[in-house]
Amino acid sequence: MTQKALPSNPLVAVSDNGAPITSGGGNVLLSMFLNSPVVSRLFNNVELNDNRKNPRYAKVELLLQMLIQVIEGYRNDDVADYLTQDIEHRLVYAQNMASQPTISRFLSHLTNEDIDELQELNRRIISLIDERSANTELVLDLDSTYFETFGHQEKIGFNYHYLNIGYHPLIMTDVLTGTVRQVSLRSGNAYTGNGATKFVQGYLSTSLSAQHQTIILRGDSGFAAPDLMETLEGNNIFYTIRLKRMALDRRYVNLDNLLMIEGQLTTDEFEYQAASWDKARRIIVLNDEHGGTQFIVTNLSLPQKDIVRVYRKRAAIEDIICDLKGGFAFGKTDSSSFFANKARMCISVIASNLMRLMKSIALDDQQQSWTINTFRDRLLKIGGRVTKHARKVILTLDSRIQEQFDGLFWRAWERLNALWQ
Repeated sequence: MTQKALPSNPLVAVSDNGAPITSGGGNVLLSMFLNSPVVSRLFNNVELNDNRKNPRYAKVELLLQMLIQVIEGYRNDDVADYLTQDIEHRLVYAQNMASQPTISRFLSHLTNEDIDELQELNRRIISLIDERSANTELVLDLDSTYFETFGHQEKIGFNYHYLNIGYHPLIMTDVLTGTVRQVSLRSGNAYTGNGATKFVQGYLSTSLSAQHQTIILRGDSGFAAPDLMETLEGNNIFYTIRLKRMALDRRYVNLDNLLMIEGQLTTDEFEYQAASWDKARRIIVLNDEHGGTQFIVTNLSLPQKDIVRVYRKRAAIEDIICDLKGGFAFGKTDSSSFFANKARMCISVIASNLMRLMKSIALDDQQQSWTINTFRDRLLKIGGRVTKHARKVILTLDSRIQEQFDGLFWRAWERLNALWQ
């Protein structure tokens, strides 16, 4: 044992003979959730191909470890080497943590069938969230985003919108639950709408629920493709999609019949059939106070002002993407393999949706919109001390957390504990 006096205050002594201390005492809540019968069944049904000889860790165990690391906020795989020595992780999760090389090999050994299994796992998680929400309406936002890459990586390309080299994935979310419904990794030089129809068709063929009586899809001008609109109409799905600025004659716009919305926007509408369309469709015109004009194509029969409000809420997808990138390492592309980066992207999405499910169970309604960083700060990143006794181990948490957040931890504990009943 080493003990030394503090030079600035001799009455204070510093010793290195203390009990093991953790900064993640709240991870016990995450362990309760992941090991509960409800969530365990999800992973028990995951079948990953494994032709390794005498592996120390099953692939599903490695998947769980990666999810734990992402959820706790660790972006780099080499944190696994630290976690193998962390007593709190070994006790809380009741398993040994694999090393960084093992985690990296796990990603490189995944197959196309394994990716399909990850996507099916994501669908099952979303189904649980939908059941809890009981929403009869599904509002899908379709968008693309950008992943920066470094060095020589497969299928990278220059994107003229972002003026950089990287990947250009598609993403579809549901604003009502905050869930990520589907993702697809693409080369960086892919146009926004490339593959969007097939992407949406894949979702419609595998993931629609009878629970959702009304489905609305929203997209920006990159998705204004006739085949996508025809697909949506053929599946009785409503849409609001912005069109690129059209060189329309002023006779299309009735300037004497403009409605004021929120004091800023004026609207009008007309029927329009582009050369590539099979029929005329309803166009909503938005004219702002600065002279700008936007056009929205829709098959909704709502009044103009309501369609404008529906479309403008599409910006919610940006918050979800921001939370994914800032909190779940979405966009981390540190492998030269396109496939490994795709697998990592899927794991980030699963981690995000797992936390949506956990928040729906553990938190009050007004806390459901918390970002993952807020969730970590208030429930997971709690200082604690581990002490061993004759027959048990006690994790003692910082009492100030309870005082600061008004019993939030134990309320979450009781709700998660109910999953075990």
